[in-house]
Amino acid sequence: MNEPNRIGLTPLTAKQLDELLMELNPSEDAKNEVFKLIKFDIYRLAVALGIKENKTPKPLEDKSNSVFRVSELDPDKTLFTVIECLGARSEELPIYSYIEQLAEQGIKEFYQQFQLRGELPYTEYFSDKA
Repeated sequence: MNEPNRIGLTPLTAKQLDELLMELNPSEDAKNEVFKLIKFDIYRLAVALGIKENKTPKPLEDKSNSVFRVSELDPDKTLFTVIECLGARSEELPIYSYIEQLAEQGIKEFYQQFQLRGELPYTEYFSDKA
């Protein structure tokens, strides 16, 4: 099966990701800035949690903007290998298209959680409960 070289998010979800990053990252004038999240961080987290929670993502509602190079997003093919080994997707769907769907769904959920709570529930995300 031909895998895409690029994947992304729908325009609405890409905008939500940008808003999340603005809210979650410390301000430019914050002292002792330890780290700064980038789009890849949130994208990968959304995929990882989708895998952990055994989610079945829906097809994208709109065309993806395909801004992420697969070779940069998943350089060691960890995400690809996990999905392949779990057999979590249909054979007709390329693995990176499935990953794109997991990211889309997960980022939408992150955005909704942030709107409700003003923060992401990291404790829930990283608990042993699925």
